[in-house]
Amino acid sequence: MTRIFYFILASAFVFVGCKEDDQSKPQTEPTLVNTIPAFFLPATEGEYGKNTPEFVLIADINDRVEEPWDLDFHPTRGNELWVLNKGTERTGGSTVTITRAGLPDQSTEWRRDGNAWHFMALPAALSFSKENGNWATTEEILDANRQGGSFTGPSLWSSDMNIYAKPSGGNGSHLDMLHGSPYSMGIESDKDNAFWVFDGYNKHICWYDFQVDHGPGNSDHSDARIHRYREIPIKREPGVGSHMVVDEETGWLYIVDSGNKRVLKMNTNSGTKKRDLALTNEQLAQHWEIGGVEWKVFTNTGLKKPSGIELSNGVLYVSDNETGEIIAYNAEKGWELGRIETGYPGIMGIKADTEGKLWFVSSKTHEVFRIDPM
Repeated sequence: MTRIFYFILASAFVFVGCKEDDQSKPQTEPTLVNTIPAFFLPATEGEYGKNTPEFVLIADINDRVEEPWDLDFHPTRGNELWVLNKGTERTGGSTVTITRAGLPDQSTEWRRDGNAWHFMALPAALSFSKENGNWATTEEILDANRQGGSFTGPSLWSSDMNIYAKPSGGNGSHLDMLHGSPYSMGIESDKDNAFWVFDGYNKHICWYDFQVDHGPGNSDHSDARIHRYREIPIKREPGVGSHMVVDEETGWLYIVDSGNKRVLKMNTNSGTKKRDLALTNEQLAQHWEIGGVEWKVFTNTGLKKPSGIELSNGVLYVSDNETGEIIAYNAEKGWELGRIETGYPGIMGIKADTEGKLWFVSSKTHEVFRIDPM
């Protein structure tokens, strides 16, 4: 059983001048506040950041959390947190599943698929489908076959513990894999078995729909659909995840563009088919370029190496891998509300639970934390 430790760190609140979504000109400052919603309690005027939050250690290397890059909650099994470990090129990545995460009786389970060297090669991100419980990973590698090609892309997995990382008689336990996006640094669920992908090799956003999976360890990918959004230029930052989050009410996808030190937003309800594209590496049902997409720069100031991102109660949170900060923004206006100095350079993925508390992983310290208000 994992022991849970509490830390009170010297976090700071910083108020920053407000900008429009495109960062083109300043607006009138909103009412000055001294809280980041849900994390800083009101303090006396002039004592901003006095009431700092607590950092609760959830799991660490003793639980086999080793260079974690991302985390996500299972959509239907309450308080079940999945942590994604980077692994090595030889072994592939692994996961730690934390049951009843953050509670006194929490437990952890480490697993690595038998063919993770290919299907989870140096994974950068994971995301759960909202209904069927399947989840997908992306890979920071050029060729998952190590043969000098570009045979890499997202993989689909089952969260059924009788299937995941169990022998299948085929190619490990993966449910599906596609191979059109090497160096893919982020992923976000759109619908069951369909995901948005940060394609660091081709330098644009993609939409992957596995459709009907081929079952554990099989290899038929021919029903899949890939749509490419080439109008949205992005850049990979090697060694840093570029995570994404979608606002399910509006359809806006928020994208951490780590290599360009900015955050973008894209209207997933916009755009139409522009043309068919040539197939790459495998047979597909669709391979399209999408044009006429509505998108904009959400923010491009005050970031060093942005990585994780989460949307909760109208606040957009972005983690900075270099500084260890979590920056809070008004998601509608783009205004920066303040910053939490976690003290953990190497911070990667962040996730909000149903209570609005933030959870994050530190790849350098091999730890998982929850942030609690005082």
